Amino acid sequence: MAKITAVLVTVIGILLILPLLGLTFLEAYNDWLIAIAVLVIGIGKLIRNFKA
Repeated sequence: MAKITAVLVTVIGILLILPLLGLTFLEAYNDWLIAIAVLVIGIGKLIRNFKA
């Protein structure tokens, strides 16, 4: 789970920095991609914490 979290956080960081660099090719999907990545991290952590 730690590897997946690290990858997703890195992807979120890249998605947040791209528009600041003037690269707007993912601008239409940027909000969705960030929301989905955060949701995957949250669900993964919940599953790990509540697994018996």
